[in-house]
Amino acid sequence: MKKIVSALLALTMILAIAGCGGSSSAAPASSAAPAASGSTAGGPQYDKLTLKLSYATGDTGMDGVTAIKFEELVEEKSGGVVQIDRYPNCQLVGGDMQRHVEMMIAGGAFEMAIISQTSFNVVDNDFYAGGVPFAYKDYEDLYSKMDGEAGAYINTVYEKYGIKRLDTFPNGLQHLANNKREVKTVADMANLKMRAYGDTQMKLQRAFGADPVNMSWSELYSALQTGTVDGNTNGYQTLYSASMQEVQKYVTECGVFCSAYDFLANMNEWNKWNADTQKLIADCAREAALYGRQYMYDQEDICKQAFIDAGCVITVPTDEELQTFKDAAKPVIDEQLALLTPECKKAFGFEG
Repeated sequence: MKKIVSALLALTMILAIAGCGGSSSAAPASSAAPAASGSTAGGPQYDKLTLKLSYATGDTGMDGVTAIKFEELVEEKSGGVVQIDRYPNCQLVGGDMQRHVEMMIAGGAFEMAIISQTSFNVVDNDFYAGGVPFAYKDYEDLYSKMDGEAGAYINTVYEKYGIKRLDTFPNGLQHLANNKREVKTVADMANLKMRAYGDTQMKLQRAFGADPVNMSWSELYSALQTGTVDGNTNGYQTLYSASMQEVQKYVTECGVFCSAYDFLANMNEWNKWNADTQKLIADCAREAALYGRQYMYDQEDICKQAFIDAGCVITVPTDEELQTFKDAAKPVIDEQLALLTPECKKAFGFEG
């Protein structure tokens, strides 16, 4: 991890010497330095900017939907003085998720980004906090923490790496889905072949008694059809976007994870903007995040109904049944918590 941070700091110095030249042919030179000011008739004075906003998925993903709303809000409220250029699928960094994080810190390729909070655990262990299994019991718990003490704390962690967090919205509560049998307790997970992605998911599926298979998302649908795997962990919107109701007949609403997307700005760029421009960007990020939160509520109802209409069995565990999953996950949870600083654990409300 220290090597990664050192490399990023070195990259930052190189970019500073090069003078905003960008780091790859895919990334055009920054156009964010204020060349002039503009205003809406007698209103705030905004820096004349074109800001590059990078995000991980396409325009139908939660980050894409929210990015589109942000662009509309900024351009409308600034009267076109501030323009937002959107870049989906991490295209400014060749589709590389880790490099997406690195360039958010280093700057030069884009001024703003929407990135999963836990993606930053490659540079600081405290970013593991949101990825602890059962860290959030529901969306309201996520919002309460990220709009409160946990969000205030994670802001200080971002700031160590030259990043300003503007707001947070969800990428979905992740549930257990499979095509073999109804799952009510962790005992029902025995020997299910579950697609997993990343070390934490692999460990968690093993803790549940399942047989994890490391597999990319693009391979999952056909793997479910052929029986290579029996199920996976994901949210309704993600599952529905790939028509998984056709090959997943059982969903257990256990909310194993609730992943969060953060609106971010490179601090060096942020500090170049005048107070009116900063307020505009912050206000629009907040409004877009609230839009994203409501969109998730609405979309999940639609997607869940599509599963029901397809004949899927939706299981909502009782508190006692849900506790069997939490008990089984405890070694993984303890391992994740051991990575966090005491200050982080206190802010997120973790015990121990």
